[in-house]
Amino acid sequence: MIDRDVRQLERIPRRSARRLLVALVAVSLLALLALTAGPAAAASTNDVGPDRVYFAQTGHYLAYGFLDYWHHHGEVATFGYPISEEFQANGVTVQYFERAVFEYHPSAPEGWKVQLRRLGADQTAARVNEAPFRPIVAADNANTSFYPQTGHTLSFGFRAYWEDHGGLAVFGYPISQEFTENGLTAQYFERARFEWHPENRGTPYEIQLGRLGATAAQQAHVTMAPLAQGSGVPSYDPTLWSVPASSETTAPSASIPAGAPTNLGKWIEVNLTTQYLRAWAYGTPVFGTYVSTGVPGHDTPTGTFHIYAKYLYDDMAGGAGAEAYYLPDVPYTMYFYEAYAIHGTYWHHNFGYVMSHGCVNLPTDAAGWVYTWAPIGTTVWIHY
Repeated sequence: MIDRDVRQLERIPRRSARRLLVALVAVSLLALLALTAGPAAAASTNDVGPDRVYFAQTGHYLAYGFLDYWHHHGEVATFGYPISEEFQANGVTVQYFERAVFEYHPSAPEGWKVQLRRLGADQTAARVNEAPFRPIVAADNANTSFYPQTGHTLSFGFRAYWEDHGGLAVFGYPISQEFTENGLTAQYFERARFEWHPENRGTPYEIQLGRLGATAAQQAHVTMAPLAQGSGVPSYDPTLWSVPASSETTAPSASIPAGAPTNLGKWIEVNLTTQYLRAWAYGTPVFGTYVSTGVPGHDTPTGTFHIYAKYLYDDMAGGAGAEAYYLPDVPYTMYFYEAYAIHGTYWHHNFGYVMSHGCVNLPTDAAGWVYTWAPIGTTVWIHY
């Protein structure tokens, strides 16, 4: 059984008990959404890894939503290492990296909640009259794309890098032409500066992003003092992430069990015998994942329930004596009966076996899928 000590709607992905002030989505973001479907992923979107890691290189942590964005959009090669912790600035949760500043916007559409600050535009605001920043008129050709939105072109290697690493969604439009700066061929974008490093020709580091995040941190006097590594938090290593085997070859039979609420268009099934959860839509399974439900003495209740509350992150505590526990920032929490919930799980990966105090433990990425798919009121049917 889970007791809820602290519960916050749509919590920011950080170890904090403060609710983020909700900001309205800017009209410019809506225009951007109309132009592109969303950020391109640099890693497999169904991979599984830690929810929090430590970087000995800089002495800082990276967790949850920011870690997911960093991992799936280029990691060190694109953004560099974190050089600060998460903190609040002007009502927005931010974190500084060597080459970027991440911002969390909870009211933005899915896929856009983490956004990069417009560092390129910010740090060149006083240079708009310099020749490379003045708009031009041009046309597309085989090697060049012209962007009338800003009046600048994008060509050859910089264009290939821009297109391959997230394009408009990650870097924004070009706001200058290519030119020589500090001995390097460079070009500015709304959120970045591209640099050509010919000494790295033929490697992933031939084109690099300038250290605009480090410059911004110094200008804002951001605290960058390193922290000690906490117990249980792994050091960053790209091999921490793995892609699970296809559920098509490992999942139990997907036939509709007797007693299922087939009169509904959408429901969640939790099978305590197979330790498997399925999402159903009009009699068709649309998602499945192994789970961990309650151990004997802390049994998961059976029956038909409904999701009555959803929290992006919730703190959970319960038990007494040797069984007492406190789990901060439990992701994708969906309460369906009293204090029982379906939720993401970062403290174990032993799914397919009973492990919980009664809740339904899911891998974090799977919980995120269910959280997005299932609105409040969705039926949860639990059976053996």
